[in-house]
Parts: sequence; C-alpha cells; structure tokens
Amino acid sequence: MGERVLAICEGEAGAIDHRALAAAALAQRCGAESADVLVVGAAPAPPGRWSHALRLDPVEGAALTEPLAALVACGYSLITLGDTPLLREVAGRLAARLNLPLVASVQGLRRREGQIVASRPAVGGARTANFAITGQPALLVVHPDAADASPTASPPAPAFETLEGGTSIPAFRLLEETRLSPMEMDVTEADVVVAGGRGVGGREGFELLGELAQLLGGSVGASRVAVDAGWVPYARQVGLTGKSVSPRLYVACGISGAIHHTLGMRDSSFIVAINTDARAPIFKIANVSIVGDVREVLPALIANLKSRSSPAERVAALAGATQ
Repeated sequence: MGERVLAICEGEAGAIDHRALAAAALAQRCGAESADVLVVGAAPAPPGRWSHALRLDPVEGAALTEPLAALVACGYSLITLGDTPLLREVAGRLAARLNLPLVASVQGLRRREGQIVASRPAVGGARTANFAITGQPALLVVHPDAADASPTASPPAPAFETLEGGTSIPAFRLLEETRLSPMEMDVTEADVVVAGGRGVGGREGFELLGELAQLLGGSVGASRVAVDAGWVPYARQVGLTGKSVSPRLYVACGISGAIHHTLGMRDSSFIVAINTDARAPIFKIANVSIVGDVREVLPALIANLKSRSSPAERVAALAGATQ
C-alpha cells in the first residue's frame, strides 16, 4: 500500500509476544520500506525490515498514552498494534484521546476507491465484516492469525531509540500478585502449551504434563480423546471441536495427530511431539520428534529443565537440546 506505518509490539524475556507478531508482519506488508516499529518491553525487534526502531519501558496503559499520542501524530497513516491486553487498552485510550478510528481483530487490509478497508471476523467467525476507514492515522489491533510473521529476509534492525515514558497516578494499590497454574491458564493466552492425548494414560499422566507446563510458564492442553475420557475438562481441548492455539512452543504428548486436533494447533511456532508410534501423523508437522513413552520421556525432560533458572531458559533449552 505504500503507507507510512508504525507497528507497536510488546515483549519480554528475549522475544516478542506471539500475539503481537502479526501486527509487525502486517505493518511490513503495508509500509514496505517506510515501516517503523515500537517495542514495549525488553524484547528485540520482530522479524522484518524496519526504518526506525523505538523502545518504551512497559508500564500501565495510562502511562503509555502520553508518549504514544505524541508519536502517533508524526505523520503515520496506519498504526498496527499487537493483540495483547496492554496494547488493546492502549489502542482504546489513544482512539478516545485523539478521536482516531479503531478496528479490532483485523485480519486483512486492502485499498478500495482510495480508502483503506479493514476486514475482521463477525458472527462468531462465520462471516467477515469489512470497514472502510476514514481519518488518519487509523489504529488497527491485529488478530494473531492475520499474517505470516516469518519474512524470508530479515536484516538486522536499526539501533533502538529509547522514548521517555509518561507518568500517571496509579488507580489502584497492588496487594498481592499470583500466577495462574497450568490448569487455570487459558490455552489460547499461553506462550507455551503442553498437550496430552491417549498416550498420556490417564489423569496421573496429566499431572506430569502440568509439572512440565509449570516449569515452562505455560498451560495444559488436551486432545478430544483425553477430554472424552474425563481426564481433563473441555476448556483444555485443542482442535476443531475445541480451541485454536498458536503458542511459541507446543509440546504434543501421546497425541497421534488426527486432523481434527492438528487444525487447532498447526500455527504453533515450534512443535515438539512425543509418541511411541514412529509413524504417528503428528511427526509430519513436528519440528522435533521424540519416539518414546511419554511417561518415560517427560520425567527425564523435567529433571533436565529444573536445572535452568527461568521459564524462558527452559523453553530455549527444550527447543534446542532436543534437536
């Protein structure tokens, strides 16, 4: 489209949040050589060719509004934002403060009669709604599955320019902070999903999956077979009749890889599969294939990962050490 575009992404622990990668990819497609990127947090720039790279320290949405409002007014036609809770809040605040058009869950863009048209799912995903955008810059919260976030050529990003963050008076006082357990965390929100199927053997096997997910800072998923057997609740089911996930790491344990399951997890960035059957279909889409009994492989993996100090290091070790 040749627009001047800014992508706003969020990320920590050495990587962009997987829900924000599509915003960067869409900005690349629309902005060509003139796309800029702003990273909220300590992550490196997302893949792509960027004219300028900016960084802001992560704070609450109210404090980000002031510096971002000044940046948004610097001649951009489009602002793409990752679909994270913080950036959704920021998008709403900017739209209200600057009276800008905002479209959420954007899956695609095109130009029609001189206007930019954004498409997003409607009627529970059964249909697509198209919005002709008037006014600039337009704020687009991009659906995580909207665009391929893996460009073929990704040169080094320019040096980051750090922006001064804004200040605000907290509207609340933090009394306590707790982390969700793997069986409480929504599988669609997790960067890491450890999923089990028939080969896990039962509820006891899912306790092992929960221990691995806890170490990796992730959530527990399941195939339809495991849910039908009553080993885990339906909220954990991944697949055509369950939930669709696209985590950075998906560990498929004792899952054969039937099409109704893989349709729900095939967009995962990195897939590790463990199965006793060397001909299991899951191995055709796995980045790493481990032939073995889940109940023997997982204790060895867990013992190895416990020596790592953080979930991010454990995720990197699992993806690297198993190759």
